[in-house]
Amino acid sequence: MNILLPIETINRELDFKLVLAGYLSGQGHQIYIGQHDFLMRLVPSMNDGGIYIGKNIFNVDASEEKGEKYYFLKKNKFDIIYLNEEGAVFFKGEESMIRRLEKLYNLNFFDENDQVCVWGNLQEKLEKRRSTKVEIHCTGHPRFDLCKKEWRSLYETKVDKIKKTYKNFILINGNFSAANPGNGIEHYFNEEKMKDEKVRLEGISTFVYQSGQLLSMVKLTHHLASAFPELNFIYRPHPSEDHNYYKILFAGAKNIHVKHDGNVINWILASKLLLHDGCTTAIEATLAGVPVVNYKLNFDVTRDIWFPNQMGEQIDNFDKIISYIKKIEKEDLKLSIYPKKEEVLQYLYNFKGNSYEAFLKIINHKIVKNKTNSKVPSIRIKQFFLEQSIRDFLIKILKPNKRKHLSYHNTKFYGFHEHDVNEKFKNISKILNKKIIYKFHNSHLINIQ
Repeated sequence: MNILLPIETINRELDFKLVLAGYLSGQGHQIYIGQHDFLMRLVPSMNDGGIYIGKNIFNVDASEEKGEKYYFLKKNKFDIIYLNEEGAVFFKGEESMIRRLEKLYNLNFFDENDQVCVWGNLQEKLEKRRSTKVEIHCTGHPRFDLCKKEWRSLYETKVDKIKKTYKNFILINGNFSAANPGNGIEHYFNEEKMKDEKVRLEGISTFVYQSGQLLSMVKLTHHLASAFPELNFIYRPHPSEDHNYYKILFAGAKNIHVKHDGNVINWILASKLLLHDGCTTAIEATLAGVPVVNYKLNFDVTRDIWFPNQMGEQIDNFDKIISYIKKIEKEDLKLSIYPKKEEVLQYLYNFKGNSYEAFLKIINHKIVKNKTNSKVPSIRIKQFFLEQSIRDFLIKILKPNKRKHLSYHNTKFYGFHEHDVNEKFKNISKILNKKIIYKFHNSHLINIQ
């Protein structure tokens, strides 16, 4: 069977989909991991259809979505297993979650042959309230399982390299894309959005609030770097932020480094402490047993990204953070304390069970054993890749107004590196105890059998 695993943000999605492909390999399938738009170009060449596993079928807010990609896949005999990357990182409460889910995607697009997978029991309950047409399954998200001990060897080499380079360091993660949008402030405050008074005022409020949070985190980082000159501080921007903005703000501080290389799990496992506000990495750090601090000077319950902020310690002043870091330095504190409150646990299945097992159960149920697959000819893949490379080059030359937009997406998807993929599959093969046959076609496509 043809199985498509689309990628939008390499650092966040690649590892968990390589592992997923590893589990599904050796069963006669053609599995394609690729940049999500590039995969869409291959779809018409797959005469027998298949399964599309991912979230990249919707381009815009649900209220504006026309479903072109969804209907294109359906026309080509593909069913969807949908799992969003933002399943629980919302404001607190059912009403807030419903509002966010309604903005993310419209369940009415899906038909009875599709499956929707969600992060936790609370989301499952709310999604079943939103639709009775499509099956909803609580699976958690497999990428969080990679933080657990059983997958530690997947990251050993990179973790050791990071530790050798930066020694003892604190990881600080940004999540302020409204205040520091990667595709430009003009995109966040576009003309169409600004015409609607309600949308404009809400956008301004979010921008002002996040700007305050961003600046307080920048100030904290500078002061911590001065207070602990023996430590390094790695500031890791969100994929949707402008990374150069932070490089300017931290210029001159020798022990502050702005880095966004590779999967964040490498950096979490190598760090002594994670500092954040409203970032998913707090969940990953908790699952990995790394201490977490949620730093927030100005608390606003209407804008608090509640679930990740329940991880670890909540600290609201500089002196307390100084004391906490001294304690960690002295005790080399490592924690493996999962949240205990059911109110928190209902947001994410991974704290209770194995997400890969739950997710694979849904996939295997959808796989049609007697359905043939259609291997896309290599010559066609080369043609598509050449066409896309030429198109991107021409955009840079002929449409300078779109360069920033292209650069923004290239920051999230910078292309697969063959050596990196080879190393990852080598480790995955050892962990799963199976040989994985694959072909690295180009920086946008990997084929697993």
